Amino acid sequence: MVKYMKYKLPRQVLSSEFRKIISREMHKQKMSVARATSKELKELADVSKCIAKRGSPPYFVCKELGRNLGQGIFLHPDAKPFEKGRVIASYAGVVSFIRKNVPDDGSYAFTPVEDIRLSKQEQLYFDKDSCFRPKRLYSFKVDAIKKGNFTRFINHSEKPNVIAYSLVVPSNRYGLVPTPIEIIYIAKKTILPGEQLLVCYEEGEKCYWGARAGGIKPFPMTPKTFRLTKKGLLFSD
Repeated sequence: MVKYMKYKLPRQVLSSEFRKIISREMHKQKMSVARATSKELKELADVSKCIAKRGSPPYFVCKELGRNLGQGIFLHPDAKPFEKGRVIASYAGVVSFIRKNVPDDGSYAFTPVEDIRLSKQEQLYFDKDSCFRPKRLYSFKVDAIKKGNFTRFINHSEKPNVIAYSLVVPSNRYGLVPTPIEIIYIAKKTILPGEQLLVCYEEGEKCYWGARAGGIKPFPMTPKTFRLTKKGLLFSD
């Protein structure tokens, strides 16, 4: 179970105004985003219920890694292998429109839609601290630093076993609120019991860390670096 139980947000929560703006801008930019399949919708609905009830599904375990690396998410040693293509969960967090080209700590954030133009009324509502600029561009941000779910503890790797997809959640029979775009974590390959879940934070493998200030480099984790056993966490040099 996730250690910090405040992270129990099953999915991103979008107001009707957010959905309207995002849908409009995706249409203007001719963004092509795949629709979640019926199988993915059912799996997302099931895991969302688990998150709301207990913080994470019982087959995932949050563990301290040591070495000042924080926490990580592992498939329970007694669990069945987690099949390739299976939904892990939605990457949830606080949603906002942020100005582009403004310094921002995006350590736990995705920006699935960028180059958004807000009307004067929209800027006054979503960006109260700045004066109106008709050509100003914004990004749609999903930030899990203060609020989200267990997916925020899935660490970065250049050899990931998890992939982050931008998907449309259409009207469905599973009780999921439709969204024009949502970040959903899916198994990139079969994950074996005891393996750590790892995702590349952006396309291009190294671009996320290459853009970080101060020359920060990630710890070179792979699914074989740490392993969770019934006796505890093992580290492989």
